[in-house]
Amino acid sequence: MHREGGMMLRMALRAGRVQQIHKREERGIDRSNEPFRIDKLIRRPGLVVIQRPAFEAGYTHHMREIYPYWGIGVSTCINQGTPVKHPRLRFDHYVDLVKVWEDQEYIYVEDMYVDVLLYERSYYHVIDLEEFGEAMFNRQISPGEARRVLENTQKFVDAMKRSRLSYAIWKQKYGRHRRTL
Repeated sequence: MHREGGMMLRMALRAGRVQQIHKREERGIDRSNEPFRIDKLIRRPGLVVIQRPAFEAGYTHHMREIYPYWGIGVSTCINQGTPVKHPRLRFDHYVDLVKVWEDQEYIYVEDMYVDVLLYERSYYHVIDLEEFGEAMFNRQISPGEARRVLENTQKFVDAMKRSRLSYAIWKQKYGRHRRTL
């Protein structure tokens, strides 16, 4: 938010791209502008974790760990407290490249088009680069944002390779002790 002529103005949100997490209440607003319940919210320096009910059958909860320093949000399917593979696509973790900011009420997490599917200890798959290219072509993201997304993608996949393609190892080595947000 910023001031203009003594009034507070909310930043314009890109339609269909921004999730809003309420800081003090157990609720949020999805990218599709639908409200959702938050079962657990954890805020630490450099990390925001939300757990909410599952999106589809096959697991009980969806956990998202947001690392503003890395510009990523890592989603994991949880079934009765245990991480499980996504029931349909069989990935272990879904990584969104994101932009994060906050105001007094909400933490905003904007999806920046590029995603990485992680298959624990096996491989990763970068997806949605065509969406990213289209957003750049249509000037829906600035050159500076595009550069940051590409740098964050490269930085993350390089760190994943150094972590033997294990999110658990990456999280231990790199995910903690980062201070932003």
